[in-house]
Amino acid sequence: MQKKWHILSPDPEQVSTLADSLGCQQAVATALVNRCICDPDQAAAFLKPSLAHIRSPLVMKDVDCAVERILLAVRRGEKVLIFGDYDMDGITATAILLEFLVYLDADVHYHIPNRLTEGYGLTRDYVEKRAIPDGICLIITVDCGISSFDAVSAARRAGIDVIITDHHETPPLMPDAFAILNPKQPDCPSGFSWLAGVGVAFNLIMALRKRLRDEGFWSARGGLEPNLKAACDLVALGTVADMVPLVEENRIYVKAGLEVLASNVRPGVKALLDVCNIPNRPLDTRDLAFKLAPRVNAAGRLRDGSIALRLLTTSSTETAQAIAKELNQENTRRQKIGNRGIQAG
Repeated sequence: MQKKWHILSPDPEQVSTLADSLGCQQAVATALVNRCICDPDQAAAFLKPSLAHIRSPLVMKDVDCAVERILLAVRRGEKVLIFGDYDMDGITATAILLEFLVYLDADVHYHIPNRLTEGYGLTRDYVEKRAIPDGICLIITVDCGISSFDAVSAARRAGIDVIITDHHETPPLMPDAFAILNPKQPDCPSGFSWLAGVGVAFNLIMALRKRLRDEGFWSARGGLEPNLKAACDLVALGTVADMVPLVEENRIYVKAGLEVLASNVRPGVKALLDVCNIPNRPLDTRDLAFKLAPRVNAAGRLRDGSIALRLLTTSSTETAQAIAKELNQENTRRQKIGNRGIQAG
């Protein structure tokens, strides 16, 4: 079948004006105009994404009440559960929220469901058989929860509050949760509809840090306020792996994450780079999408995704190397299973 090419031809005057404003080549300006990026300021932000350009997380619907409830749980010493998903997006979202709450000395726990035995998302079975007996007071879902009606209702009956952070399409009616952070809600004014699950969780963390700053919490700790750019390596991994468009905040987070990965690689990521045989060079999005992500995702698809979470959060080089080798073997097994399916088809 012969391919038929359709080449866009933007307005030459518009292209020239943009090229002159940016001081860039006509080809670059043409590509930008073809992407409907015609304003010079918007184009400059696209070409040079910066954390200084991110919009406030405080514009997300329900973020204020979510922050209040989480900080109340921390102050009371309540048991908090982060309930994630078993893919790269959910695992990185769990990791960054877990690390932040641990930094606050919260009584925080996590669960990554086993895909083969538990399925996807927070379930009533998990709430009744695990969360309630374990004395959980607050559940925070990441990259899931927007369709967990029965589970949220069971939690509410037991006196457990649920904060949902998700980015999937919303149903006509929402679960009866304490708070729902999902930029795809029709009445959410944030404009963050492109965010991956890890991006939504990252915005929640930024809002928490801001509230604690306003309350003088970090000053009382000697000014030891966490540098959240350091978490952008995981935000970039989850964002790229989830194949959301690299525009707006997504583009900024990925750019910042690649900068972190070039200078301060955590043991788990370093171990993954070693098993991938990636040479000592700056990483790009192809490395994240086609080399690192498949190995992390292999854990959730074939066995237990929590092993990948341990990889990304460990401070031990030896532990990271051992887990990375396991995940590399699981990815090889996943590839063989996939190839057999293709051949059988």
